[in-house]
Amino acid sequence: MKIGCHVSIAQNIWACFERALSVQSEVFQIFTQNQRQWKSVHYSKEDIEKFHELRKQSPYGSEPIVAHASYLINLCADDEQKLIKSREAFVEELKRCDLLGIDYLVIHPGSFGGQSLEWGIEKVAETLNFAMDYFEPQVQILLETTAGQGNNLGFRFEQLQAIREQVKLKEKVAYCVDTCHIFAAGYELENLEGLNRTLTLAKKILTFELIKVWHFNDSMHDRGSRKDRHAAIGEGKIGLAAFEYLVNYKPFDTTPAILEIPGGKEKFAENIELLKNLRK
Repeated sequence: MKIGCHVSIAQNIWACFERALSVQSEVFQIFTQNQRQWKSVHYSKEDIEKFHELRKQSPYGSEPIVAHASYLINLCADDEQKLIKSREAFVEELKRCDLLGIDYLVIHPGSFGGQSLEWGIEKVAETLNFAMDYFEPQVQILLETTAGQGNNLGFRFEQLQAIREQVKLKEKVAYCVDTCHIFAAGYELENLEGLNRTLTLAKKILTFELIKVWHFNDSMHDRGSRKDRHAAIGEGKIGLAAFEYLVNYKPFDTTPAILEIPGGKEKFAENIELLKNLRK
């Protein structure tokens, strides 16, 4: 796997390259704007050109760049105004990604509120179809697995598969698997026998070819807790053995593995080095 982390775009969108290099990240993930605000950011021609130029000059020119969509976006909001706002923001995310040449856009499917899970699945697919009817992107959309807190969708592989099945432009949609999330949702990772069972399910339901990105996070809570609390690698309930197995798992030999752990820059650098040293 290609090991990396989420990096900040504070001050300048193009500062991500230097920040990724500073922690020896092989690949990286960014937000394309402040993830906690609705107002859409529009980058200047100069900023976009500088982003592309610095990418060419950096070691990341031939590596995929991953973006994560705003946490505010809910693709299956049961409030009409929130859904409209989410759809508008999502289209803006797609446009920004294409202007920047982003390869993958990771997004949480959303929360279905007072509706049924089946309604939520249909609504997410409807929103994806709506967005891509309005603007057909170059960036590939990755539906992310979730921990299943509250009424959040995506805590079973079958749910993500069901969403994609209802999307018209299926080639534009694939998956991101988060280790903390699937562990919290009940999938086995804490021992190699269980991890292999989970990988077998992922291969059967999602297919390995469509898992374009992994999020590497240990879990502060036990398997099946439905609590999304990330821990540094080897410092949580999943443990180091699972990550050692995954970084050496041939089907994902060149797949990005993105860290989203607490602890800041120093912890990112420490965990990136740790994971690199686990590779055989």
